[in-house]
Amino acid sequence: MATFLKQKTVPVGDDKVTLTQLSGLDRYDFMDFCSEQTFPESIEALSEKASKEEKEAQLQKMDKVTRQWNRLNFIMQARLVAHGTNFDIDDIDERHQYIMSAMSKEQIKELHDEVAKLSCMPLPDETPSSEEDVEPETPEKDGEQEDDVDPVDPKA
Repeated sequence: MATFLKQKTVPVGDDKVTLTQLSGLDRYDFMDFCSEQTFPESIEALSEKASKEEKEAQLQKMDKVTRQWNRLNFIMQARLVAHGTNFDIDDIDERHQYIMSAMSKEQIKELHDEVAKLSCMPLPDETPSSEEDVEPETPEKDGEQEDDVDPVDPKA
């Protein structure tokens, strides 16, 4: 049977891994997997009158929740890699466990990004930017434009 999915071979350590674009079904299976995960608890903001002990407890709780989010992120990235690879393991859960136990966090992140790009899935912007650094892409609301913006031909 013909396959219409793109493939790409990428180096991982001293080996090479062949990645395959996610099929429509694999994409939905991945999204279902992600939506079934239990997210870490939310942390409510402390009042300004919080005691030193309350603030310390809050910091410990935030540290714990951050570790939980990092673990969840690792699990989900590994799942996407499992969908985009084969390793001669047919069962997706077994392949997922294999990837999480056989690869480093950095290798999984790299392969995750490659599978996402190959499958036309959006990746978060890696460059942190503050609102002050972002320049508007459109002219001001009152019709004024910056001097260095070229006029746009309406026929184009």
